[in-house]
Amino acid sequence: MINQLTNRFVYMSADGTVDRPILGAILGEEQTLYIDAGNSKRHAKTFREAVGKNYSTRSSMTALTHWHWDHSFGAAYDPLSPLIATGLTYQALQPLLGLDWSDEALDERVRQGQEIAFCADYIKKEYEGVERVIQVKLPDITFTDSITLYLGGVSCHIQHVGGVHAQDSCVMYIPEEKVLFLGDVLGPAIYDGPRYYAARDFLRIVEKIKKYPAAWYIESHYRPVTAEEFWQDINESCVLAELVIKFKDNKQVIEREWAKCIGRELGDEDKAVVHQFMLGEHR
Repeated sequence: MINQLTNRFVYMSADGTVDRPILGAILGEEQTLYIDAGNSKRHAKTFREAVGKNYSTRSSMTALTHWHWDHSFGAAYDPLSPLIATGLTYQALQPLLGLDWSDEALDERVRQGQEIAFCADYIKKEYEGVERVIQVKLPDITFTDSITLYLGGVSCHIQHVGGVHAQDSCVMYIPEEKVLFLGDVLGPAIYDGPRYYAARDFLRIVEKIKKYPAAWYIESHYRPVTAEEFWQDINESCVLAELVIKFKDNKQVIEREWAKCIGRELGDEDKAVVHQFMLGEHR
């Protein structure tokens, strides 16, 4: 249930069956910082009780990587734990206050284009078999560009990065542990029609990530990876982004040149990513 990555950082793995992202906890001598609140009170409860059972914890705070439901809906589990996020996150969560989360209401918002079917379907899955009482908690502490939290023997630097996945996206760096928690900052846009990546924005974000001397990288819906594994994948994506900028709509050339640069034939998944990057050039 609980995985210890470093001396002061523990996490619970993602669960794609109900769209649960990785949840993290930084174990300071004075405070515990939870990274992301989870997609439900049940999700948050499972993680936090396991952390409390296995580790000595102090008073806690929670920081959000971004506003999306799967990262924020568990915040109401512990109303006394201060919630930290950007001002943009506050603005994005505010319209969700008081909404009806029944199947009928979700379906209606999908029909009206106020919600997407992907999120509506997974909300139904996560809350299946339990009373669907969803309380959206607004951040108690907001910041604009960055904030550093000192937890006792360990710290966390939170930096707003933005991106097409969510304009409020942040990365969280734990320098003492050399862990960089990326959230979904490298993910595609999901609320604006078919999923897409924006090549120039992707390269901009990667340049920001390079500034952190991390040994471990964590993307919310994947798993912790070493620097070597992370940069091998990201460098391949950067090559693709540069090719899309250069060749634009010439899919045949992009695929041929990308396969040549990365030294392997492209599979169906690779070709789907090419398509998503090309879509972003028309946004």
